[in-house]
Amino acid sequence: MKKVLVVLALVTASAFATGSYRVEDPVTGGTDDILQYDDGNSAWVWPGINYYGTWFDVTDFMPVATGFECNYTEWWFYEHVNFPWDTDQIVVELWTGDADIPIIRLASDTITALHNAPVIVNYSIPLSTGANFWMIANTTVYSTKGLPSVIYDEFDNWTGTPHSFHSTDLTVWNPVEEAGYEINAFFRADGVFPVSLETGSWGAIKGSIR
Repeated sequence: MKKVLVVLALVTASAFATGSYRVEDPVTGGTDDILQYDDGNSAWVWPGINYYGTWFDVTDFMPVATGFECNYTEWWFYEHVNFPWDTDQIVVELWTGDADIPIIRLASDTITALHNAPVIVNYSIPLSTGANFWMIANTTVYSTKGLPSVIYDEFDNWTGTPHSFHSTDLTVWNPVEEAGYEINAFFRADGVFPVSLETGSWGAIKGSIR
């Protein structure tokens, strides 16, 4: 399965891919109060990728949702002993889009990646993403080796559909696969659905649907 991103500018980037490595100190257990496709159990790290992307469909979390107001995004990275980072700076972006292509960039931030820990990007005004959106990490701005590297879990997500992808050129996107599974990046988002629900917390609502 491939995904194509239509961009207004021509982007030239080199392929850095080096293959996968097992994480040495895995994180165990996830959360249930944010949108995430990973299961909370880290297993793999993939250094040497130009662009990492996770596509979110909010109806996976709440079938009647028509949109999402994103308050913050959460990004996890991992520095493997066999592939040290040449920089800890990385550009992370939030896009509207659909199952096939990111469409409009809503936010772009340079962050300092942390090893095996979350980095939170807060949005002072919640960003309306629509029913589908993408979180994209761009390593090409600061790194010469496709770093920092992102953490992935072990198995397919519960939807049966790939949601985490990689790209060398920001044009063709392919699922991240390991040992026959389409694994999921530790990219997560927090916010609310723009629907009128007066009872229950966001976490309780999500828990009742999943």
